[in-house]
Amino acid sequence: MNIEQAVLDNLRILPYEKQQEVLDFVEFLVQKSRQLKQVTNKASDATVSSINPRKTIIFARNC
Repeated sequence: MNIEQAVLDNLRILPYEKQQEVLDFVEFLVQKSRQLKQVTNKASDATVSSINPRKTIIFARNC
């Protein structure tokens, strides 16, 4: 049994109110994951934009 099926099987057993709590928690995790990805992408973009292409080329030629 995979994780998705295990979650669904257990979710179906819960009363509506608890199902809503599970949904709220999953939505929270998705939002948190998206925010982390945005922060990571911004940090990556800042690192890439701070690299001097000329120095990179010179370094590569010396290798």
